Amino acid sequence: MIKFGSNYAQKIQHLYSNKPFSFAIIGSGPAGLYTAKHLFNDIENINIHVFEQDLCPTGLIRYGMAPDHQRIKRVAEELLTIKQYEQCHYFGGVTIGKDITIDELDHMYSAVFYAFGAQCDKPLNIQGEQLNNVYSARQIVNWYNSHPNYYDLDITFKNKNNIAIIGNGNVALDIARIFGLNQEELQKTDINEISIEKLKNNNITNIVIIGRRGLVQSQFSLKELREMTKLTQFRFLLYKPDLIQSLNEESQTECKDLGINYGNVTRGNRRKLEFMRGFEIIEDEATMDAILQEQNTNGKINVILRFLLTPIKIEQINDQLHLKLQHNQLSGKAFNQMAIPIEEQSTIKCDMIIKSVGYQSHNIDQHLPWNYEQNIIDNSDGCIKKDNSKLKVGSYACGWIKTGPKGVIDSTFGSSQETIVNFKNHMDADLIKNIHDPYEEVVNLLKQRSINYIDFKVWDRINEFEIQQGLKVKKPRIKITKNKEFLQFL
Repeated sequence: MIKFGSNYAQKIQHLYSNKPFSFAIIGSGPAGLYTAKHLFNDIENINIHVFEQDLCPTGLIRYGMAPDHQRIKRVAEELLTIKQYEQCHYFGGVTIGKDITIDELDHMYSAVFYAFGAQCDKPLNIQGEQLNNVYSARQIVNWYNSHPNYYDLDITFKNKNNIAIIGNGNVALDIARIFGLNQEELQKTDINEISIEKLKNNNITNIVIIGRRGLVQSQFSLKELREMTKLTQFRFLLYKPDLIQSLNEESQTECKDLGINYGNVTRGNRRKLEFMRGFEIIEDEATMDAILQEQNTNGKINVILRFLLTPIKIEQINDQLHLKLQHNQLSGKAFNQMAIPIEEQSTIKCDMIIKSVGYQSHNIDQHLPWNYEQNIIDNSDGCIKKDNSKLKVGSYACGWIKTGPKGVIDSTFGSSQETIVNFKNHMDADLIKNIHDPYEEVVNLLKQRSINYIDFKVWDRINEFEIQQGLKVKKPRIKITKNKEFLQFL
């Protein structure tokens, strides 16, 4: 259960008798909706407008989460209870920075909360990453989650025996797992029929998941890994040289009981290491090559976890991709080890490559202060900076646009809560301007600019339609995949 709001004794409104406030929230993903829910819980006499570039709300919950994680996706229902407030309005299909500028927002609202996340792929910056059959994790995840911009992605699994996934976070495991689900398992999710049709006839034999650092520093969670190992169609393997070189003295320290300061981290590392020691071991390079050349694995997909490798080049030779890898060694103190390249290099031959090295944000408006080093809004604990020494009171950052793309939903909620606490300090100091609800002004502005948008009433009709369509075939829902079909509900 998600906890919203704080024990403020009474809502903030007791400090500002009958003074109206109006807030804009840019982005309707977990950070944006959590912020709206929190504000309604804590402050009376407020109006909130949620702006979303996509037509549908909930962001990564709808388009970024693994479709077989329906239980986790239910958090969207709780976040969307903000619809109960008459003072809450949703503008789906409105791009801030293009359809409405941030200068216009600053004039129309008491405060603006930016929560638009990380919308772009983080590039590898190596030769060949634009070749055919090389995809980003965002493309793949949005494809099987029916995002209107990706549902018709040009992808085929015919003759795709070996797949390499660069990066070893939870998204990499999600992709590998979805690729290996059988048709019956896929039908229980909200994956669209086009994706199911392509996936059900795949010939995948091996999925190699590649990490830059060692086994102990791998980014996927033990929970995700353990869940995947319960699926009988997968066979998990480790490469012995990777395992040996991963477990240097510092990495072993990262698995020891070091007391309260490192307790959760070291315990998690130790449990992950112990669990993975139960995987099959590939002894040497000759055995590895033989496995990658197998065509028949008795219906099982080999998931080979590789470590201490950095991609440096992708080439296409005949019908195959050759992924050239730089070998690394770990260097530095425990908990701060870096991957340092060594002389050794190797090549993996594969039929498809997926880059799963993270997402990054981009600036939506030239007047928004930007930290180009981290690709986030320039902020101090969620308060947007006006310059190096001053804060722009009334402008705030939440979620990944504040911290960079890291953590899970719970950490996003925690980060957003920190921002809200700082905002409420500004409220207490009477620094936030009073503004009546600008709803009519926004509607008229969008009408003048011929911007079609979806509100919560339209979304409710879309949501009910998708669920009803899914019930007919025993699926959670059947998502609409084309923007023009969404707009038919207007």
